Amino acid sequence: MTTTTWLIVLLVLSVVANVALTAQLTARRRGPLLPAPAPTVRDSPQTLHDLETTRLELDQVRRAADHATGLMQGRDLELGRVRGLLAQSQAQAADAAAAAEEARALRKEREELLTRLRELEEEVRRRSRERDDAQSQALARIHELERRLADAEARAEGPLGPEPVSPAIPRQLPVGRDTTADSSVDGADLGPVVVRAASARGDRARHDGEHRRDAVLLRFAEEIPAPTLLSAVAAGTPRGRWSQSAADRACRSLATQVGRYGEGLGRELYGPDGDDGALGALLRTALQGVAHSMRLVTRGEGPGGEADDAAIEVSLTGLLTRLGDGREREHLAFGVGDGALLRLRDGVWTAEFTPGDSASGRTRRLPADAARVGWARLTTLPGDVLAVCSPPMAELLLRDVVGAWFAARWAGRQPYLTSFLSEVNVPVRSTGGDRSVVCLWDFGDARDARSATP
Repeated sequence: MTTTTWLIVLLVLSVVANVALTAQLTARRRGPLLPAPAPTVRDSPQTLHDLETTRLELDQVRRAADHATGLMQGRDLELGRVRGLLAQSQAQAADAAAAAEEARALRKEREELLTRLRELEEEVRRRSRERDDAQSQALARIHELERRLADAEARAEGPLGPEPVSPAIPRQLPVGRDTTADSSVDGADLGPVVVRAASARGDRARHDGEHRRDAVLLRFAEEIPAPTLLSAVAAGTPRGRWSQSAADRACRSLATQVGRYGEGLGRELYGPDGDDGALGALLRTALQGVAHSMRLVTRGEGPGGEADDAAIEVSLTGLLTRLGDGREREHLAFGVGDGALLRLRDGVWTAEFTPGDSASGRTRRLPADAARVGWARLTTLPGDVLAVCSPPMAELLLRDVVGAWFAARWAGRQPYLTSFLSEVNVPVRSTGGDRSVVCLWDFGDARDARSATP
């Protein structure tokens, strides 16, 4: 029930109480209510009227009392219903409080679960990274073991063992008018610079009974003011009838031309005002002089009595090295053709200079391409090894297993001449061409070179 309803009930009860009180007061004034005597003649009309009025008032009071009693009973019922609703609302409030507490507990549990989920996700990512790292390390280890296995198999199958083998001995002498020795070796220990040179006939030429077509040369360029070593490798073509004589003439003529222009070369190489343009011009002039000397080998054999360039084609690679102790040694590599200059550092061979122009689609050679000389300056550090190579020898050094075999024997040491020839002439599968190389060890200081003697 609402507040207004309760006010109306209380007002009705007050009215009923007032009516009852009024009736009692009226009865007291008139005396006790006795049964009315039988009407007599003596009764006055006023008395009868008063009695009738009293009876009516009593009837009204009785009806008001009955009505009040009903209202009181209704009030009690309504109060009971209100108490029930209040108890129900209190129970609902308790349920709501319990639900709110449960909701708070669920939110807390949800937050804890989310935190745990994030921790698990981070753990999964960490373990995934660890797994990827482990897989990478395992793959790297597998590749390393495969490489070692391949190296071991290669060493087991061929002569690339821990000890150098003797040079292969040819089964027949070459034939022809341009023959020369099957192999040659040279070298010198020049303080901090140690140099070895070797040229060996290739397997194909030995099998076919042909002669060696390469030549090597070591020469001290005394005409250059600063102490300088000239190293040269000339490789003739298989089809050239006079390729060996041409290769030998190219090396010797190069030494002559370097001597002729030695003062100018020294000035442009080591002088404070050295000019690359002037240096290139001197090299072109020197190589043109080499080409002219080579043509004398076949003078009169070509059409019209001219030289036959096809019979004397060679690739020529030269290296000028400044001698003396030094932390950085200056070199000048130059040449024409498909030779190469390689560097051995930290056990790895890298190509530092190739005079040919592969983009043209044609290999340039002397004597026709004397004016196409290529050149490059470079420096070495103590411990470096330079190798001026013919194409077959360069191909061997740049192969993984064979190159590592040579690097293990040549890094940090100065081999004896016979050992060096044996290593150059090691019987291993190759293109079959002649192997010619000049190796130069840079020790930086003469004392280091002496300590590296095998």
